[in-house]
Amino acid sequence: MSDAAVAVIRQVRRERADRAGTFTITIDGGCCEGTAPHLYENYVVPAGAIEIGRVDDVPVFIPGNLGEQYATASVTIDVVDDPLSDAMSLESDLGKRLVFRPGP
Repeated sequence: MSDAAVAVIRQVRRERADRAGTFTITIDGGCCEGTAPHLYENYVVPAGAIEIGRVDDVPVFIPGNLGEQYATASVTIDVVDDPLSDAMSLESDLGKRLVFRPGP
């Protein structure tokens, strides 16, 4: 996870602190946004999902059927400016979007 992405996740948490929800990052097979990472609050993790890591204590889940593909992947979750995003991911309220980058 890039420092910029961690900063955005921390900002989302601060702004939503009064709601006291649980945050989760999910990566899915995706139909609309492909495998873009999404930050949700109070997300119901599907059966069979695998936790592949944590970012600032926020768990990152993928569907079980994608586990093998990501087991050897070397990617970093980063953030980009996207003021027109209509994604359901929480950082879009800040004009940001989580993305994958190749890397350690």
